[in-house]
Amino acid sequence: GVSDSRDSMSAALCIGRKSAEDVEDAGELRLGPDFDDANCLSLAEVKIVCESKVADDAEQAEETSTTRTRVFEKTLAYAKRFSGNTSSTAAAAIRELHNNSGLHDFEGAAISNLKPQDWDEAKTLVPSLEQEDRGLTEEGIQAMLDEMSNVRKFE
Repeated sequence: GVSDSRDSMSAALCIGRKSAEDVEDAGELRLGPDFDDANCLSLAEVKIVCESKVADDAEQAEETSTTRTRVFEKTLAYAKRFSGNTSSTAAAAIRELHNNSGLHDFEGAAISNLKPQDWDEAKTLVPSLEQEDRGLTEEGIQAMLDEMSNVRKFE
């Protein structure tokens, strides 16, 4: 068959090529415009928010359209299953540790969810921790991980 130029167009051209700066890369904290004004939550925080909404609805003796959706129910079930038994006090303490350590919200949520035990594991799971200009040190991150472990142990 005869081929015309449209057959040889790359997928990148068809969907609109992004410049090198526009490419989203969580490893470099380029999360895209959807996350510019968003806060990232750990699964423990998601569980707390969802349970609070359910409690508010129960207190008002009515379900809202929010808590009756399949997505809400699945989100709450997932958060309960994978967040562990982190209390709201412990979740707040862990968030404060992340903030005091200079972590981006995304990094804090990832570390909370993945629970790395040491610096090597943390930097493998969250590569942005190694960015040069951030002032994050192996010692500082390890101290934060140790303190997170203590918070979880003694809650």
